[in-house]
Order: sequence, then structure tokens, then C-alpha cells
Amino acid sequence: MEFESVADIGRATVILDAIAESNGPLTLTELAAKTGLPRSTVHRLIQAFEQELYVVRVPERPGYVLGPGLLKFGMNAHLRLLAANRGSLVSLARSVNENVELAVFSGREAVVVDQIAAPERLKGVTKVGKSFSLHASCIGVALLAQLPDDRVAELLPQHLQRFTANTITDHHALTDRLAEVRRSHIAVDIEEHDVGICAIATGMTGPTGAVQAIAVVMPTRRFKEKAHMAIDSLQLVNRLVQPSLARGRLRVSQRAAEDAGGD
Repeated sequence: MEFESVADIGRATVILDAIAESNGPLTLTELAAKTGLPRSTVHRLIQAFEQELYVVRVPERPGYVLGPGLLKFGMNAHLRLLAANRGSLVSLARSVNENVELAVFSGREAVVVDQIAAPERLKGVTKVGKSFSLHASCIGVALLAQLPDDRVAELLPQHLQRFTANTITDHHALTDRLAEVRRSHIAVDIEEHDVGICAIATGMTGPTGAVQAIAVVMPTRRFKEKAHMAIDSLQLVNRLVQPSLARGRLRVSQRAAEDAGGD
């Protein structure tokens, strides 16, 4: 596949991102509207993508979805991501004796791509491949905090879904939280996505250059006892972590959870 100019590479990325983030096939007209590119440009690039099977047509309705030609890139990147992080995840899980998860962006969500289960592991709560709303999980917030505000605004929906009583659904409150996470490099989740589950995460650019988040996940009943240990252990993974700031945020989150009816 050849590009006519360097700018075509950027346009190609925008088109593929739009298809990846869509819940269904997108027509040329829909792609032009979503990307802001001329329909003729979209048509030319889509034709090139089809030849390489990067996109394919869907029989049951008009439009394009991602094709099998992209698998070789995705699988290679996935394996490199897991191999580069596995040692740190294993060490972290051993130090806190809790589940540890690795997450990355997947369109407008955070997806868990690897997990190290501790002896006292959670069963049936989080699995590799599970996705989370970016605003309602510490892995999502840790990922968002690494992006500029304008990009965050693009990724978040206008209505922030509530999952539990502790979910942040106000955009201004979320903006304030992201500012705190950028200072401490720690995101705290006290039953924000699932009742009975708490987590602490840090976000960073990983060994492969990918924006990623690593989280320590545990039942609420063990959280008060082990939260400080999790923060200290995450500092070994990400040297930018500021433990004193993180502990201050932890106390605020715990009080807020208690006020909302949490334990």
C-alpha cells in the first residue's frame, strides 16, 4: 500500500480509528462526516485499504469494518506489550498478594490486556479482554490523565454513565480528578465500577511506547488494609508516583465513598 503524501498517513490513521471506534459498519459518507475529510479522500484510501484487507465490506448492510489484514499488526503489538510488562506485573502481584492488571486504550474504553492472579485472587470479576468506561475506573482515569484536555473531551461521552453510587458523572469533577492524578500519578477507584471491588492504578508510557495503566485490584474488605502498600508498590513500577499526594487523594476518596454509602 502506497501513500500519495505524508499527510495521507495521518488521514489513514483517522479513518481506521473511526472504524475501530464505531459500533457498526460505516459508509463512505459516514466516514467523511466523522473524520472531517473530503469524501473523495476517504474513498481513495478505503479502496487502498480494501486491497490489503485492512477493511472489508459487510454483507448484511452498507459500510466497512476492520478486516483481517490488520491482525498481523495487532497480534505482534499485543505480544510485545505483554512480554515487555510481564516481569513487572509478576513482581507487583507478589509484593501485594493481589491481582494486578495491565490496561490500554481501546477506542473510547479501557481494556484489560493482561492479568496476574495472586493466591487470594478475585474470581469472575475481571478477565483479560474486559473493557471499562474511561471515567468509571482507575485504569481509565490513569489512561486519560496522560492525554491533553482536548483529547480527553473527544473521548468522553456527553453523558457519563453511572455504575455505582461512587461513579463520577460530572465532567467538572472528573476534570479536577484528572488534574490530581497528573500530579500524583495515582488513580484510586473505590467501588466506582463494581460494588465490592476497589483498585489503585498508575499510568505511564510503557516499554513499547504505548500509553498504558497498571492496577492493583482487590475486594473492598481488604482495601483499607492494603491500599498504602499498593501505592508504595506501584511506585516501583512508575518512579513518577508521588506517594504523599496519592495518600492524600486516597483519604479524600475514602471519605467520599463513606458519604455515598460505601464501607
